[in-house]
Amino acid sequence: MSKEIRITDNFMCATVMKNEYICRSFIERMLGINIEKIEYLEREKDLRADPFSKGIRLDVYVKDSDRTFTLEMQCDDRKDLPLRTRYYQGLQDISFLDKGNLYRNLPESYILFICLFDLFGKGLPIYTFENTCIEEPSVSLNDKCRKVFYNVKAWEKENNLERRALLEYFYGRKANDDLTRAIEDQVHLTQNLREWRKEHMTVEQEIKLQASYAYDDGFSQGIDQGAHDARVETAKILLANNVDLSIILKSTGFTAEELENIKKND
Repeated sequence: MSKEIRITDNFMCATVMKNEYICRSFIERMLGINIEKIEYLEREKDLRADPFSKGIRLDVYVKDSDRTFTLEMQCDDRKDLPLRTRYYQGLQDISFLDKGNLYRNLPESYILFICLFDLFGKGLPIYTFENTCIEEPSVSLNDKCRKVFYNVKAWEKENNLERRALLEYFYGRKANDDLTRAIEDQVHLTQNLREWRKEHMTVEQEIKLQASYAYDDGFSQGIDQGAHDARVETAKILLANNVDLSIILKSTGFTAEELENIKKND
């Protein structure tokens, strides 16, 4: 019997959020806002400033008429999350301004992390950050950026009942309202799709392979270089076995152009 894959699995969460109703309702609840219509929804969106810079892969990227929303599922307690939000924001802004837009046209931006741990250790269910003046906290920078970290472990402390239901569900409790039941149904439907499980298994195996390469090479070359070399070796293995290009891109984080260069230099 295949193991059960929960919503807290990154790949599962990204897949479920492709459902526009679920994604829109989830963001509305978590932020307490209304979204009339999602204009753009992309799972595992790749962003990088240039071919030689560090790229990122966003689990879920959503755009409406004048706002962008990035949603990430985070299972491991990594202390670099605050710095990652800084880099995420920068790359998103570069991507937008690359089209010739003016600074004043930058959209309102929300970066959301659903965490299975308490990143800041204060026991709060939600940590929301905006840029304000240190000398006069009532003065906002008005840069239209907001970073929100959800701590599902503290779901019982959340006063908003609808948001509490979502945090409770992500914590591992049973679905208990319309939205969490809709998410649960989508999870069950997705994990029973043979092609999805095959894709999930491939990604999972390659992540483990990358981690092992990074560990072995990290001592002599540094963790960053080791991780990069691991991704290159992973790409070579998958290319040699004629694995579908879309799966290689998702598994390694490389762009199509970078994969082409790896093939040429192999």
